Amino acid sequence: MLGGTPSIKGLRNGKEEMVPAAITDVGCEREINEDRYAVIDSQYGRAWVVCDGMGGVMGGELAAQLAIDAIRRSLNAGPYSSPEAALRAALEEANRVIVLRRQNPAFSAMGTTVVAAIISDDEVCVAYAGDSRAYVLRECEIQQLSNDHTYVQDLVERGVIDESDALNHPQAHVLTKCLGAEPRLEIPLDSYWIWPSENGAEDRLILCSDGLYSLVSDAELAEIFGKQSIQEGCVTAVEMAKARGGYDNITLAILPLGGQLREERTGKGASRSAAKRAALEARPATVPRLPELSTGKKVLLMMLLAFVGSMIAVLAVLLSLG
Repeated sequence: MLGGTPSIKGLRNGKEEMVPAAITDVGCEREINEDRYAVIDSQYGRAWVVCDGMGGVMGGELAAQLAIDAIRRSLNAGPYSSPEAALRAALEEANRVIVLRRQNPAFSAMGTTVVAAIISDDEVCVAYAGDSRAYVLRECEIQQLSNDHTYVQDLVERGVIDESDALNHPQAHVLTKCLGAEPRLEIPLDSYWIWPSENGAEDRLILCSDGLYSLVSDAELAEIFGKQSIQEGCVTAVEMAKARGGYDNITLAILPLGGQLREERTGKGASRSAAKRAALEARPATVPRLPELSTGKKVLLMMLLAFVGSMIAVLAVLLSLG
């Protein structure tokens, strides 16, 4: 679908279609919500993040929140040379924080999935670890951008089982990668570019946890958002998952992109991205300044240094006599 020419069936032009939406729900069986989502504005672009924590009572909830907080701190730090570098560093920092917290025996099994996107001008960077997903939606067509890091997905890729059997497999949610699982985590990151829309159809980016797509199929998501507004569709999708059992927490964010997503860089986007990278690279690193000392403190410091120097001299003489 990326770069293709869509139909304009069911096209809506309401202003609500340009407003993003997000929703999270505890579901029908869980007592606490271990999912988290966040919207983070930074100099590298606006980032959207969805995390699905795991690790027992309090562990999953804490892991997801630690990841969100670490990503926010990292994106507000820097400097980074590009939005891609900023997003990758943010997820690596989140992984580091959770790995350190796992040293506490009470949280030794905790971790979290993550799917995140940062939008900067015409560029969209998507990164993920675990089984939370990213999709691009165009009218009534949907395409998965992420790749599940699960034992069952490995079986599918090796041809052991069919993709249609994956979600119903007894080990469907056994993860092969997540934040906190290992100190050095390789995080897939893909970059796309927003092109002017063809025939008036504009893409939307979906980020969601497995509590949604395990009970609402890709085709059903495409149909829902092909017929309803972004805000209405979020509620409909979550309620559909709950009506089918709602066995897990459910989180969904959908972002209008104002154009069509492609893997090829746009000419205009390339010049803007190059200019932004040059500005980021030229910006000097932030170096904390030491506080200015008062005259009295300067005198005391000089006296202390003189005293230390004299003691060293005395010690040297005593050692030579010995």
